[in-house]
Amino acid sequence: MVFRSFNIWLVPLVFTSINICLDAAIATAKTIYPFTGNYHTTVNIQPISGNISQVSEIGVSDDAPYDLGLYKGLTYSVIDAKGNLTFNNNPQVFGVQGFPLGNIVFGSGTNKLFGTSDASAEVNFDNLTAKGSGIVNITGGEGIFKNATSTLLFSEEDTVNLGSIITLNGLASVKGSIEVGQEVPEPTTMTPLVGISLAGIGFFVHRSRISHKA
Repeated sequence: MVFRSFNIWLVPLVFTSINICLDAAIATAKTIYPFTGNYHTTVNIQPISGNISQVSEIGVSDDAPYDLGLYKGLTYSVIDAKGNLTFNNNPQVFGVQGFPLGNIVFGSGTNKLFGTSDASAEVNFDNLTAKGSGIVNITGGEGIFKNATSTLLFSEEDTVNLGSIITLNGLASVKGSIEVGQEVPEPTTMTPLVGISLAGIGFFVHRSRISHKA
């Protein structure tokens, strides 16, 4: 009876240890990529309904890491009488139907980042300048950024060119870190843990039988 009770107590303990080890492996299976890039930007603001516009933007960087030197985005904006702009990737937020959802893409090669943004800007029509800032919500990627998540911060200063399409030319600074997690624990980590734990069960059961017979 003592031997049987020992086995009943031992097996859950060992498998609990396995689960703790696996949970630790999963929790630490991620890579953090620090990111800083300065992009020369061109932003085209095209009115589509009243004070609501469709906004296309492109940025090129000489110093962005991980081959993310190209930035492209599609978003929407609304402007008030004071020149304050609010941006959102979803046109329905501004009551506009029939237009595609916006998006943001960093990179043009193997490594890419995908996401959305929330931003605001202020246009000074007296000296034709603009300042803006916001966040980029990274929701995925390709290459080394598969399963990436993060929130990047950006700020931007532009000159304003008026016309039927308002064009902003300027420099945007993007900063933050990119977190990339693994989908599953490494098999090479799981197999030794399970093997060692099972071997431990056999060792303790064997010793218990000897002790019980003695």
